Amino acid sequence: MKDLGTSSMVTIILAVLALLGAEAALWLSYFYAPVQITAGALFVVLPTPGVNTLNLYESHRIFFIHLPSAYATALCCGLCLVGGVMHLLSRSEKWDALTVSASEVGLLAGAITLLTGSFWADYAWGTGRIGSGWNWEPRLTTMLILWLAFAALLALRGAMPNVQARMKLTAVYGILVAPLYPLVQKAIEIGQVSHPRSFSDLLSAPEIGTTKQVATLGLLLAFGAAVALRYSANRLSFQLQKERAA
Repeated sequence: MKDLGTSSMVTIILAVLALLGAEAALWLSYFYAPVQITAGALFVVLPTPGVNTLNLYESHRIFFIHLPSAYATALCCGLCLVGGVMHLLSRSEKWDALTVSASEVGLLAGAITLLTGSFWADYAWGTGRIGSGWNWEPRLTTMLILWLAFAALLALRGAMPNVQARMKLTAVYGILVAPLYPLVQKAIEIGQVSHPRSFSDLLSAPEIGTTKQVATLGLLLAFGAAVALRYSANRLSFQLQKERAA
């Protein structure tokens, strides 16, 4: 139970820092980050002659949620890998709780990444109609596969009544989920894609970089707090199950 007290304290600290970071990110994204100021140019950067540039106007502000959520999804993949490997080595339920918590938060972060990316794609290369930007290109499809992998892990785990078998399955599946995010990253190099290859390809104003860093820190702290909260809840649930079975 000492571990639960420690994780609760970590959750509170992360939540407070995340709240401060989120407030700062919102202020910067609306009052500090510039809007496009010249038709055909991205913010303060003039277009290269002969290159088809993209008019972003106000729509770029969704990136300050989209990008940190993608980074949080990657973090959750890493935590699944650590939790899975450590559980197989130690058979400790705390590592199982970490893998499950990372999967739950990864499912949320992945959903936010997909939704915000789809909303922006409808404007950027779609027709403006909801869903028009989804074109099944490699980056979008692999991200959807990763999200479905998180969902499948949690669904399969819930369908197994045997505790030890459930923990082993979670550990192995968590290890297998981890390499999917690098695949998402490399998918941008497969064929012709609409998705930008990097954030800096579109937005190079210095204010954008500062806002992106603050937003990334704030949202990563928020998702970290969510992982810590779910970790405490999963540990407590396991303890209650043991006491009821005794």
